[in-house]
Amino acid sequence: MSSLFARVFRQARITFEQTAIGDAKFAGHLNTLRHLLGQLTLADLNLDPSLVATETFQQPTKAPCTFVDVYENDRFAISVFVLRENYTMPLHDHPSMHGLLRVISGAVQIRSYTELARRDSVTTTSSMAAADGVLGSGSGTAFRQRHVLVAAEPEKIISSSVGAESCALLTPDERNYHEITAIGGPAAFFDILSPPYNTNQPQHISFYRKVPVPRHLAEVELGSPGEEKPLAPQPDDDRPRYVLESIPNPENYYCDTVEYEPPDFLYTDDGADRTSDGQRK
Repeated sequence: MSSLFARVFRQARITFEQTAIGDAKFAGHLNTLRHLLGQLTLADLNLDPSLVATETFQQPTKAPCTFVDVYENDRFAISVFVLRENYTMPLHDHPSMHGLLRVISGAVQIRSYTELARRDSVTTTSSMAAADGVLGSGSGTAFRQRHVLVAAEPEKIISSSVGAESCALLTPDERNYHEITAIGGPAAFFDILSPPYNTNQPQHISFYRKVPVPRHLAEVELGSPGEEKPLAPQPDDDRPRYVLESIPNPENYYCDTVEYEPPDFLYTDDGADRTSDGQRK
């Protein structure tokens, strides 16, 4: 296990545990973390190279995505995702989060979007099916649906080459909706999210489909029905606009998991207890 991963972990603790987001030092700590992440490799994590082998994903029962749970506390989570070639992790959000994504094997294409306005409502799965032209009976399952007006950011292709620019960054206000596609073969990326999804905060992952909208309609803020109002003028912003519509969890998104053997510093650094077999209590 490399000392670089230990430095990344300790810098993540400094950034997300020991510094408030509003602190003047936060941006500097986040930039230092991004720089360190830009050097991280698959070998630094002591992960088996077979995880990203094409042959692994040719097995008939293999999920298109592999999830490796590396570390989590109530301030941040670290994980690794491995995607089959040409597989796209569906469009999803990261509510109120900072996130850093470092490709440690292969290459990915990232399509990111920045929220401009939103509207929430309650709908049913049956009404969504009817809107898609699927006829059926029954009332369906009620769920909260969200429509989000977003601006599309430039697409990025990120590979495992070394450098801070090879580490993607999202914030609570920018690029916090995205979809990720493995290109040119399987790809693995290392992920840090703060705060994690399963904190006590009222947040969870939501998935979306993208709906193009005419530019004149894209300048209307999504308030309650009948209460829409123009967005503040942004004459220099020519980014394409879309509406993202929340959907139930896509059936084609599922992962298998791989157990991670954690290095000792993940626990000695934060004082976490471990059981006799090395697992965290």
